[in-house]
Amino acid sequence: MSRIMRTGLSAGFLVLWAAGGCAGGPQPSHSRRAAPPIPPMAKAVIRTAKTYLPEEERQRPAPQDCSDFVRRVFLENGLDLPRRSTQMSLVGDRVASSRELRMGDLVFFCGEKVSRIVGHVGIYVGNGIFIHRSSAGAVVMESLYSDYYRKRYLAARRVID
Repeated sequence: MSRIMRTGLSAGFLVLWAAGGCAGGPQPSHSRRAAPPIPPMAKAVIRTAKTYLPEEERQRPAPQDCSDFVRRVFLENGLDLPRRSTQMSLVGDRVASSRELRMGDLVFFCGEKVSRIVGHVGIYVGNGIFIHRSSAGAVVMESLYSDYYRKRYLAARRVID
């Protein structure tokens, strides 16, 4: 056997041996933090918000706009929010990223034109879904990840502890 072939075989064995020791890859971390429990107030807010959906049997007076909808829902649950979405965007605690959203968080979007100015607000329901009063006048649930809302997402605020 030539010297080059022996060196190649030795190197190949070394690679296989090293790979064998790592065959399982890194083990999952058990230090992963569990999601915090959902506050009863957040559940109540979502439950109230869903009563405004058109398919609900309970007929409710139609909200004037998105911020009126959000304000009514929270007011029915004992939390008085400002009337305008721009004012709402200043209350509570800032949510650092959309990955940290929790049920009941306020989600803010720019209006029809993509900008950095708050023009729309909704309530985060969970699993990438939020509920809001659309510009068409109905209360609807939609995905934060749809092209329309993904492009217009600005920020989120947590008003429920």
